[in-house]
Amino acid sequence: MMDLTEEQIERYSRQIVLKEMGGIGQEKLLNSKIALVGLGALGSPAAYYLAATGIGKLKIIDYDKVERSNLHRQILHFTENINEKKTLSASKKLKKLNPDCEIEIVNEQLLPHNVKEIIKEADFVIEGSDNLPTKMLINDACVNLNKPFTIAGVLRFHGQIMTVVPERKTSCYRCVFGDISGDNFGLSCSQAGVIGLVPAILGSIEAMEAIKYLLDIGDLIINKILYVDLLKVSFNFIDIYRNDNCIACGIKAKDLVSIKNYGFDEACRL
Repeated sequence: MMDLTEEQIERYSRQIVLKEMGGIGQEKLLNSKIALVGLGALGSPAAYYLAATGIGKLKIIDYDKVERSNLHRQILHFTENINEKKTLSASKKLKKLNPDCEIEIVNEQLLPHNVKEIIKEADFVIEGSDNLPTKMLINDACVNLNKPFTIAGVLRFHGQIMTVVPERKTSCYRCVFGDISGDNFGLSCSQAGVIGLVPAILGSIEAMEAIKYLLDIGDLIINKILYVDLLKVSFNFIDIYRNDNCIACGIKAKDLVSIKNYGFDEACRL
């Protein structure tokens, strides 16, 4: 553990005063490492608030560049960052926001051959991609590595989020969606549209799930899905159950990362 400096006490004073946090909790965050997959609509708010909260190490993973069509929802990127790598654009903002947060950049697409190596040292993983193959890959890798993670998706005016803690034998993403081989993966945001405020809220909840896990406080969104519809101002929980026959976390589960074809192509961006 580390002793907080006077500057840190001032910076995090509004958090430290919380009985669930305190100085010990703040030190835990400063000694934690989170891997964040995707710096787009979900990853932008998650990264911003994690850095502001005082996460000690933030590993940001993306291989895409900033496009003009990103800017209405991907708040870490500005007009001046168009055509710049998202990792570079994000890291500049996050370092200015909080020098306490050590930013590690990974300019690679997560694929079966590299995913475990990239996330293996994280205390918690946040999945912020916009495609089903990446979500399934993160699920399978985290389950295999026994890494806690949260996973979310957004479209139009609604979104959904769930958290998985493998060591607690909670239900995983595949318990809900099963095998995706041969699927068409549904509509993307570019096809169906999305209002920028939806991923802002879901990404912030993802960050909060990480903080709650690291501090062991509150209730995680485990064994259920939170479904959010902002057009109707509706927040509903859907109970889900662990599938003993799940191909990722069930009794006879295998290391899917080494054997599954996830169907990645150039359309699978973070």
